[in-house]
Amino acid sequence: MKKVAALDLGTNTFLCLIASGDKDGIKKVHRDLMQVVRLGQGVGQTGEFHPDALARARQCLTEFKKEIDSEHVDQILAMATSAARDARNGQELFRIGEELGIPIEIIPGEDEARITYLGGTAGGTNPNVTSLVVDVGGGSTELIVGKGADILYGHSLDIGGVRLTEKFITNQPVIEKDRKPLEAFIQEQLKAILPEIQKHKIDQIVAVAGTPTALVAIEVGGFDEKKVDGFFLKKDRLAHWVEEFARTTVEEKKTKYHLGGRADIIFAGASILLAVVEALKLEGMVVTTKGVRYGVALEMFYAR
Repeated sequence: MKKVAALDLGTNTFLCLIASGDKDGIKKVHRDLMQVVRLGQGVGQTGEFHPDALARARQCLTEFKKEIDSEHVDQILAMATSAARDARNGQELFRIGEELGIPIEIIPGEDEARITYLGGTAGGTNPNVTSLVVDVGGGSTELIVGKGADILYGHSLDIGGVRLTEKFITNQPVIEKDRKPLEAFIQEQLKAILPEIQKHKIDQIVAVAGTPTALVAIEVGGFDEKKVDGFFLKKDRLAHWVEEFARTTVEEKKTKYHLGGRADIIFAGASILLAVVEALKLEGMVVTTKGVRYGVALEMFYAR
């Protein structure tokens, strides 16, 4: 058995999972850390990382490294996704990783679906159930169809909470002339891949990442992993939260719903999830606290 640190450096959030395991999977989670970094700040407009975003990334990774060192891990691997691919000065992030002793890799496109599906199902899959794993990130949304351990289809769409908020939202509460184009853009993106998804009979949607877990935390009265992981969020409750986030200010979302650094992008993220559930005509989605970091950890265990 070995101990690893698996990092998921997303467009909005950085996560670090420190876990022990072997080729049979994860046996024990020692730490599961999360910080909202907003690495993708302005990347859609400027094409590069903002100096403030890089400063936040350095601060977060420095803190993560202290935790990693205290756990005496055997291996560290950080995976970066959408924002690092898009930024002209992406090498700045890799330089920070090198200085701190955290190897950073960009998830290759062909591996992204597998790692996301692995992480979203945490290696535990029912061979008789066909799942659509949906990972709404800050810069992109991954949609992966799998049955048991087999991936049947995977695609990454350039729609994410940060990207859509910066592109469409000028005001919160969200005004109709911002909301309609945002929703139309999501529909247009989904429409392009829906026929491929619908070739398979989807039994369930499994939603990973901060947007769905934040919604369930509000539903259950605060974040409790035991209550959040595996929670079935019904379509009507999802629609309720989209409306609520549309009519509230960012400050209200922070104070009333404790959304912190996710408050300004939660409307866009929830809108993506609702569009997926409605497109597939399902009753809701299963929410999991697992995700890419679990997939990265499993990659390290399976490689041995």
